[in-house]
Amino acid sequence: MASPAHQIPKLVARTRALPARKTLLFDQTSLLLRSSPVVLFLRPGDFSAQEWRSLRAAIAKVPPPTPSSALDAVAPALKLTVLRPGLLPALLRSTSLPPSLPTCHISTASHLSGPLAVLTAPSLHPPTLSAILQILTTYSLSPSPNAPPVDPKAKKAVEVVERLKLLSSVVEERAFGPSETKVVGTLPPLDVLRSQIVGLLSSPASRIVGVVGERARTVSRALEGFKLGLEETAGGEAKMEA
Repeated sequence: MASPAHQIPKLVARTRALPARKTLLFDQTSLLLRSSPVVLFLRPGDFSAQEWRSLRAAIAKVPPPTPSSALDAVAPALKLTVLRPGLLPALLRSTSLPPSLPTCHISTASHLSGPLAVLTAPSLHPPTLSAILQILTTYSLSPSPNAPPVDPKAKKAVEVVERLKLLSSVVEERAFGPSETKVVGTLPPLDVLRSQIVGLLSSPASRIVGVVGERARTVSRALEGFKLGLEETAGGEAKMEA
């Protein structure tokens, strides 16, 4: 039997209106999740205000992908948002989230209990995602300033605690776990993927065109030889008559 800590909290539909300030925060977060093609769900630890500023500064330095359209050029930059406790359960109880948004991960106890942060991106660009994941790993494995110093002579290995754990992600309306999200970050840029797909699709057609063209050239050479043979025969007959 599962322990209460691993049970999924029961989500009950909200019937009472929220205060104005909470309504504004609710709507802003709902819009953030609905309009972001890439959303990383994180479990933050005991980060100080200075560490949060340093983390946001590091994320801001990630070079953005080259915009492919005018809409991408004005898209918002990478954004790290710490959610208020209970905000995600309230969003899941509401109807503001689109049905296309997968909730298989975010509706579990790992997301609904404890602190939660989201990192959103304006578009899917795997190299940018890879750079973000590297930054998150670096800060996640950095020791807490409040932790006691590690004794180098201690025989027992110190357990590494992830201070900024990646829980899941939603990428282009598809849900991924931590390991799957890292795999997405290893993919080439979307323009390269599109070129590879076009190449795969056009390769059979190119081979068919090549085969048909070679057959056409073979037939052409055969007809040309047949024509030359007829001309030589006609020329020989003309000489005999003369």
